[in-house]
Amino acid sequence: MFKVLVIDSSAEDSESLRGLLAEEGAQVVVCRDGTAAKPVIEGHAVGFTAVFMLWDVSDPASVETLPLLRHCWPETPVVVMIDEFTYDLAARAYGMGAKDTLQKPVEAKKFKASLRELLLARDYSSPMMTELRKKIRGESASLLAALWQLTRVIPHADSNVLLLGESGTGKELFARAIHDLGPRHDAPFVATQVSAHNEHLFESEMFGYEKGAFSSADKQHTGLFEQAGDGTLFLDEIGDLSASAQIRLLRVIQEKKFRRLSGKEELRFKARLVCATHHDLPEEVNHKKFRLDLYHRISEATVHAPPLRERKGDIELLARYFLDANKGERKAFADETLKILCGYDFPGNVRELEKAVNWAFRACVGEIILPQNLPSEIMNALLRDAPGAKSDKETDAPGRAHIEELIDELARSLPADWPTLTYRETSRAHNQALDRVYLRKTLKRHRHNLKAAAKASDLDPKTFRKRWRESGLPPLGGDEEKPDG
Repeated sequence: MFKVLVIDSSAEDSESLRGLLAEEGAQVVVCRDGTAAKPVIEGHAVGFTAVFMLWDVSDPASVETLPLLRHCWPETPVVVMIDEFTYDLAARAYGMGAKDTLQKPVEAKKFKASLRELLLARDYSSPMMTELRKKIRGESASLLAALWQLTRVIPHADSNVLLLGESGTGKELFARAIHDLGPRHDAPFVATQVSAHNEHLFESEMFGYEKGAFSSADKQHTGLFEQAGDGTLFLDEIGDLSASAQIRLLRVIQEKKFRRLSGKEELRFKARLVCATHHDLPEEVNHKKFRLDLYHRISEATVHAPPLRERKGDIELLARYFLDANKGERKAFADETLKILCGYDFPGNVRELEKAVNWAFRACVGEIILPQNLPSEIMNALLRDAPGAKSDKETDAPGRAHIEELIDELARSLPADWPTLTYRETSRAHNQALDRVYLRKTLKRHRHNLKAAAKASDLDPKTFRKRWRESGLPPLGGDEEKPDG
């Protein structure tokens, strides 16, 4: 999670930017003008990750805001948005310290591209950021912000790190990067999932034991604290640790020493501790399910691994990567298959995406992966999760009807000899089928208001009309051009 300040007098525009930033995983603060922004800027010593501000040279408060930002937050990049854009105004903004300028109304793609460039620019030449991007794939703003946090955490070998994030977001990849790129990379990396051990097994695995410590202990066993040596110990799902195990772990962290079960010799705990959890640990602390003192000990540095729904721009990149990782016959995604993948929220995050791609690879008998090769839960969610959809209970029957309609359109779009056609010919037919269903339903949902439907589709109205026409749908009438309301 990273923070962005938006300064814009237009409530509609600022809410639009808030939505775009939320899609990228940002926490957004909106101020209506420079006067309202001043106490926010002066009250936050560290500043935000980025600022997007409307720059009105006729408003003194607006003009004064940019120098104030440069003074209070010299490391925070500022993007100036200009209503009546001219190159002279843009040059003046750059001269006052702006990192980029955008013309209003701001296009979604240009806005997100500007945000990503700002995040990359902070450590563009950093060797560590370069290596991180090789290990953890993605170009989305939320991921780049997380990687930037890692560059600040990795060099400090003695600080314990807490990785937060939903299941499947790649927290172990983060942990391995902390080890591999840090000062302890030549020492062992030892990982275990806390939830896989019961209380007794956890202690014997963590501390080790002497021969005869219990009935089945026929020889000495080296525990994970000892195995980690001077390296890194990664405890996954630390939020599942029992109350008594929390006390034992806290004592080891505090005293930096431990004994094997039934052992007399005190051993030093020298490893860097990295923990991960999908739980909300502060909330667990409030409910007395997790010790406050242990929480503070393991979270000397905290990094959030963003969920895939906050980095949808990475879905296609990751899907192609997972597809290429499959050995054997080379396959490719049909364009409409990628559209469906990119429109799905993936509650299981990157792990679910990898599983879906591997499933589709095995289910596909040809060279092109089609929508019907995807897992059923993704196809079932295609229209159920569309903007403006009702609850699951309300949409169960209509959702099935829409999916059946899509399947019918796909079936009608293909000639009997489609396996012998080229990829371009086959994918074009499938794209048209998907467009026919999607565009028709979107226009109907917005009461045949073309501008509203195009905006919801993230398409220009002219592009919406063009795709409508090319998909073979009946011509649009003039009424669809009526203004909102």
